[in-house]
Amino acid sequence: MLQMRRSRLALVSLTPLVCFALAGCGSDSTAASASPSPSGLTVSKPVCVGDPSAHVYSPDRLQLLAACIELTGTIDSETGQADGDYHVRLHLGPGQTCAGQPCIDAKNVSDQAGDLILEPVCENPITQADAVAACQGYHNPLVLPHVGSHVIVMGPFVLDTDHGWDEIHPLESVAVVPAPTPEASPSPSPTASAAPATLTVTITASTYGNVAATTLPEASCKAQAKLPSGRISTAAGLQATVVAGNDGVVSWSYGTVSTTTKGTGTHTVTCTLNGATVSASAAFTVS
Repeated sequence: MLQMRRSRLALVSLTPLVCFALAGCGSDSTAASASPSPSGLTVSKPVCVGDPSAHVYSPDRLQLLAACIELTGTIDSETGQADGDYHVRLHLGPGQTCAGQPCIDAKNVSDQAGDLILEPVCENPITQADAVAACQGYHNPLVLPHVGSHVIVMGPFVLDTDHGWDEIHPLESVAVVPAPTPEASPSPSPTASAAPATLTVTITASTYGNVAATTLPEASCKAQAKLPSGRISTAAGLQATVVAGNDGVVSWSYGTVSTTTKGTGTHTVTCTLNGATVSASAAFTVS
C-alpha cells in the first residue's frame, strides 16, 4: 500500500536535460548515472523525488508496481476529472517496459485504446466530495503540454485497482522532447489527392458520470449532460474541451449526485474541425 508523506511535483522546462536535472535533485537520491532513453536521448537515471501517495485521494486504491519509471510517448488526450486530476492518455513509443514488466495491461487495451494513463493531481476544480481533503491548500504547478506533443514523463508506476489499468500516478514531471525521426522511405508515385474525411461524431459510451465518443483526429470537442430534470449539469469534468488524438477517441468523466432526479437524461457531444461542427446525442439513465 502507498504510504502518505508530503509530495513535491516538479514543474519542468521544455528542455529534456533540464527536466531530468530537476527530477534527480532530491536530497535522499543517489547520484544519477547517464543511460540512453527509449527515444535515443542520453538522460539521467530516473529518480522520483516526491511521495507517490501525497495529494492522492484514497491512496490505498493504487498498488505500487515500481517506485519510479521514465517513458517517452505522444499525448493522445487530456481530460479534467471531478477529483481535480487530469486523465491523460499517453501512446507509448515502441520497445519500452516499466521496471522490466509490461507498461499496459488488458484494461489499458480495452478501455484506454492501448494507452498508459498519466494522472497529474490537484490541477482542476474538485467536485468529488471524497477528493477534496487530498488537495486542501495545494495546487499542482505542473503544466501539461498540448495534445499531440511528444514527451518524456516520470513518476511512480501503479495499478489502479478500482479500474484495473496501469498508470503513472501522480505524474511528477513531463517535458517535450523531439519525436523520433522516421526512416526514409522511397517517395510514392504521384496519386490523386484523397478527399478530406467528413467530420462525424459517434457516441460510444453514455452512462451517468461518463460519456465517450469517436470523431476525426484533432477535432476539438465539448460534452453536455442534460439531466432528467431538464437542467444542464455544471459538473467540473464536463467543462473541459478535449482534442481527439490519433485514434479519434474523446471522453469525459464527471461527478454524480445521489439526489439527482431519477429518469432519462441526454449526453450531447459537439466537435469542431476545419470550420465544420457536428453533434451527436445519446440517452443515459439516472436510477
